[in-house]
Amino acid sequence: MNIEELQQLISNGETLQTEFKSVRVHSDALAAALVSFLNTAGGVLLLGVEDDKTIAGIDNIDTASQRVEQILANNITPRATTYLEAIEYAEQTLLKITVPQGLDRPYQTQKGQCFVRVNAGKRLASREEIRRMYLAVRAFYYDESTVLNSQLSDIESQAFDDFLNLAYGYPTDDSRTGTERTRLLNNVKAMQGDELTVAGLLFFGKLPQNRLPTARIDFAHFAGRSAGEVILDHKTLTGCLSAQLEKMEELLRLHLSNNGIIRDFKPETRYEIPLEMLREAIVNALVHRDYSLSAPIRVLMFTDRIEIHSPGCLPNSVTVENIRAGIHVERNPIILSLMAKLGLMTRLGTGILRILRLAKEAQLPPPDLIENDSEFLVTLYRTT
Repeated sequence: MNIEELQQLISNGETLQTEFKSVRVHSDALAAALVSFLNTAGGVLLLGVEDDKTIAGIDNIDTASQRVEQILANNITPRATTYLEAIEYAEQTLLKITVPQGLDRPYQTQKGQCFVRVNAGKRLASREEIRRMYLAVRAFYYDESTVLNSQLSDIESQAFDDFLNLAYGYPTDDSRTGTERTRLLNNVKAMQGDELTVAGLLFFGKLPQNRLPTARIDFAHFAGRSAGEVILDHKTLTGCLSAQLEKMEELLRLHLSNNGIIRDFKPETRYEIPLEMLREAIVNALVHRDYSLSAPIRVLMFTDRIEIHSPGCLPNSVTVENIRAGIHVERNPIILSLMAKLGLMTRLGTGILRILRLAKEAQLPPPDLIENDSEFLVTLYRTT
């Protein structure tokens, strides 16, 4: 970094990826700042610059560097790496600490505090943010985590027997013991030991929303092209995932316009948006949403479009362009596997491609795919 770049950095003040600290800063405060960078997108910490941009400098750069190394070793878990560089500026010596995004997120201070960057400062990470760090870095999936205090009695036995019959051809057997059901549920990863996994509860649970209240679909039909005051209909769809899918399909049939045509001497109902296209979009939301977030799937209907809001941004390094090219990363592999065994989807990541193809075949405008900070939005356009 040359003098001009450093001058610009200081002139801009503290930002999401820049922070100033006095050489007299307490070790706990310095550790918290480093943790916030490690847990977010990395950044630069200038030691020897006051909060008001005053250049105070450092008298002994070796001592300051050793102190930073000790904090990294003793005050932060897991141990992290930074890059230290002494810089001469305005006749003072500064220590530039370049902090990369940590490879072993989440990081925490020795007091067990997990900080993330926000604007020009930091805050404690929420429980959901900490989970997402684990999901992004480790081979851990939320749908395989267990639901605290859940047990075999929370399972709808008939739903599980139907699944065994459809997926594996097992006949219904009312004489199955609890031990046998537990073994089978463990085999398909719907249980882990004696507790249900999130996937198991969502697929076979009697009342999944009692434990996961936002694992639902909220539907609203607005009069007009914006979310105004006039709501033509509003429903909250609960139950297991397959039940939510069936309820959503029935609801859309009621609200979409359709035309009767004659094909091969037989009457056929054709909806303004192909039901196959809508079903694919809803299945994708149910399978790929982030269930660690306390937010439901939202299906919003307007006169010109249907919006499907799926909680959670795209996982890891996946982009909208990747999805359009058929590239995907499994966020909920157990849910995906169970859906595939029921024939409700494939494991090839072709759902979005099918939606785009069906829209083109129906001569509808291309669907919009948008990712923002907290959700993935698919917009399907109606005939106008």
